[in-house]
Amino acid sequence: MDEGWGGDVVTVGLVELIGEGLPGARPVAEIVAGGLGSAGRELALTEIAARRSVLLQDDQVQECMTAVGRVADIMMRTTVRLACEAAARGLPHMQGFALVDWLGLRCPGMTVGALRDVARVAAASTDPVYAPLVEAVVGRGMSLARAGLVHRGLTRVRGALAPEKFAEAVELLAGAGVEPTFEDRDVHKVVEALLRTCLPEKDHDDRAKAKAQLRDVHESSLADGTVRRIIMTFGDDADYESVMAVLRSPLAAPSSAQEQAATGVPESRTPGQRRYDALMTVLRRGVAGTKGQPSTPKATLVVTMDLQTLRRDLGDARAADLPGCGSTLADGASISAATVRRLACEADIIPVVLGGPSEIVDQGRRRRLVTPGQRIRLAARDGGCTIPGCTVPATWCDAHHVVPWAQGGRSDLSNYALLCPRHHTWVHERRLGATVTALGVIWRLR
Repeated sequence: MDEGWGGDVVTVGLVELIGEGLPGARPVAEIVAGGLGSAGRELALTEIAARRSVLLQDDQVQECMTAVGRVADIMMRTTVRLACEAAARGLPHMQGFALVDWLGLRCPGMTVGALRDVARVAAASTDPVYAPLVEAVVGRGMSLARAGLVHRGLTRVRGALAPEKFAEAVELLAGAGVEPTFEDRDVHKVVEALLRTCLPEKDHDDRAKAKAQLRDVHESSLADGTVRRIIMTFGDDADYESVMAVLRSPLAAPSSAQEQAATGVPESRTPGQRRYDALMTVLRRGVAGTKGQPSTPKATLVVTMDLQTLRRDLGDARAADLPGCGSTLADGASISAATVRRLACEADIIPVVLGGPSEIVDQGRRRRLVTPGQRIRLAARDGGCTIPGCTVPATWCDAHHVVPWAQGGRSDLSNYALLCPRHHTWVHERRLGATVTALGVIWRLR
């Protein structure tokens, strides 16, 4: 495949040649319309052939993916240039459409976000002061999404700057947007710094107060209750970044190859499911923890079942709403004995164990939670989740009773093992045993 196609080798002198009226030169309309028509036909054929991509060699797959990227870049730049021309001529308004709607009719395959960014850049192209930003997109490789971010920031500060200072700001942000070492979050920081510098302090305060008023958490479950959803609207950037830090943390990372080899369980969770697990881990630890270390119970449950059921697999438990409970099943819903045994590792369970009909034989023992001192020693010994290959740190791990408390297990270091919430559930489901030594925990995984 020609390494130079679509690149500088081909384009050098081509712009000057097209449209100069030189003998043999093809008209611009013929090149653009004809080229797009030919490209459309060739790409349609390519898509059909790609259905049998299994026949490609490894190097051919990589080469073709690189070519796809080049084609996408060319098409993006062509789209922006044509949209700019349409905006300059006022074609959308002449036909009674807003620019973004006019583009959507002609490019139905584009996402709404991409359409808005194209429309934003095209509209900016009608104002000469934005020329550096438009050129950064069509000639210097700035992405549409980044251009949209920069343009939104510039429109907010324009009224606060003198024309010459605003032109400098456009140059600055256009340059930052094409800087290869900058990520989107870096450009966002530059835009925010410009806003802080240019906008009056009162505007910042008013904006912060207005955003704070938007903060909201509400339920959006399906009417039949089969799916439960909660929607959160952030009123503060710091709050948003705190949540995103959790969603980008090792808690949300896929299981490593070593972990999958050790457990024999492939990573089947979607990215969204991993982020959900990470967020719930933090929330549960927040409910359970005080003074930075989880030492208080996650819940206080009154469990009613017979002793043999607690030690076996079946049975129901009902949680009563007690003062100070971290979590209760206020609606009286039943949970399985397996769930009770898992919760018993860190929740305060008050067993009302029945040896027969209505005969209470034991009220249970409460003093068996891991202590702060024990947790420190466990962190030093285990380092984190004890399942081989798992990278969840000790801070986010549960202290698991290797010999279950309900079966006489003791709350000693020699009977504790740190497990992340996901592997805690996994160990309980498979009833895995382990050998605990002064140096760590060895799980019997097979």
